[in-house]
Amino acid sequence: MYYTTQQWLTREAEERIREVVKERLAPPTMRHKSLNDHVAWLNPKIQGWRNYYYTPYSQQKLAKLDWYILQRLARWHAKKRQRNRWMSLVREVNILAQTMGLKALL
Repeated sequence: MYYTTQQWLTREAEERIREVVKERLAPPTMRHKSLNDHVAWLNPKIQGWRNYYYTPYSQQKLAKLDWYILQRLARWHAKKRQRNRWMSLVREVNILAQTMGLKALL
């Protein structure tokens, strides 16, 4: 027999990840930073969360967190450009973030 231990992504851990991302991207004082700065700050965090929480059973929750990170980046980008509608910027921000090397949880 072979036993392993796995770290499950609990609701509290998911909320904490969302809180960390929001604390970085939501404040008005962070609008002067570039997207490259935010990607450089987020990449080690995303890599750590992926290493710790990735299991075949947590892929759906990790996909939701990937969407949340992309959504937060789009909202940040919209506020930086003084636009009210952020949903139309999701595709643009996704392309920009991928070219800058943003990692994903999946």
